[in-house]
Amino acid sequence: MRPLSVKRCVMASIISAGAMLYAVAVSAQLLPQTPIVYTPTTTTESLLSRYSQMHSKPNAYWQLTDEEWAKYQALKEKSPWSVWESHATPLSMLAYYAPSIEEKRRYARIEAELDVWRQFSVTEFQLLYDKERKIVQERYVEYMEKRMPTLGTLRPYDKLRLFVEAGECNTHCRSLVSRVLKTQAKVDVFVVGANDDQVIFKWAESAGIPVERVKTKEVTLNHDNGLFKIISTNGVMTVPKLPALFKQTAGGGNQVVAI
Repeated sequence: MRPLSVKRCVMASIISAGAMLYAVAVSAQLLPQTPIVYTPTTTTESLLSRYSQMHSKPNAYWQLTDEEWAKYQALKEKSPWSVWESHATPLSMLAYYAPSIEEKRRYARIEAELDVWRQFSVTEFQLLYDKERKIVQERYVEYMEKRMPTLGTLRPYDKLRLFVEAGECNTHCRSLVSRVLKTQAKVDVFVVGANDDQVIFKWAESAGIPVERVKTKEVTLNHDNGLFKIISTNGVMTVPKLPALFKQTAGGGNQVVAI
């Protein structure tokens, strides 16, 4: 058998498409030509209440009788729609095989009401969730603000105050300074008991403070001048031992950082 020519293939496609359009036109003529006017038989409140009820049988959720549900189960198992549209709803499946337009309309009405109820339920829940999420978030933020910060929770935009004792920065001191500098936060170092600037410079050298960060004022070196005593005895704050690290709050206060 010789293969069909391109011209014959095109003609066959045109004929097939024309037949499909003709079938659609015939189907449209069979449907009522008068506009379908929906006259509500119940209030929206009653509709929402009806579909929100719990039932012992699955067919009741779809407003279907036992016989209709049995028919749907048979169609779902045996009809072509189980292959064509595996997620078809019971209402749409029954409507495909309904013998009359009135029966199709009934299934369409129930489907439309269910969709309205679903949309209302989802929207209502989302609004409630948004309100509760805001409350929970505010409580969380409040908790985190009151919680003692740690080196792990510090961020580059934080401002820190590190109080150390004058003298040689020992192994523990150097380890702390290294971890504080890794936060990339701005650090104001206060050397408690320093009599002059040379004592502060000596401490900074033994602590391994980068000169570049001092020049850019990412790290500042300062005399204590009694600031540690003022901060540590303010309010109910437990007086920490030196070295001590504080995080400056937005309101101008100081939080002890666990080190």
